[in-house]
Amino acid sequence: MGRKALRALVVSGALVAGVGLVGVSAASAMPADPGYSSGGSGGAGASYPADQSVFKSATVDGLRVRMGPGMDRAILGLVYDGQPVRVITSAYDSTGQIWDKVMLQTASAGGLSAGYVGWITEEYLY
Repeated sequence: MGRKALRALVVSGALVAGVGLVGVSAASAMPADPGYSSGGSGGAGASYPADQSVFKSATVDGLRVRMGPGMDRAILGLVYDGQPVRVITSAYDSTGQIWDKVMLQTASAGGLSAGYVGWITEEYLY
């Protein structure tokens, strides 16, 4: 069973059990409010609110911050290994990949200021 399939199974199990998804890791980063729908491939699926006190950091250099949840969304800038972000909410794209809407806690060498909000794939956050 592939990693994505296993992750989808675990996430589905957590939802059924009512455990929630805070802390579940998955994939890069546009603002989506509950009920956001982009229509088209790579757009946001269901979104769920995250605990406002969840902080994560990038695990790679050059992680793309996007305008919305999905690989087809415009790239706004980059964050780098160890850079802290606060998770605002999370959403699935049409492929089942989880994206976190985040607020940068520090300025990024990739051109984004502290406080900037964008979407990052949860796969590269810890």
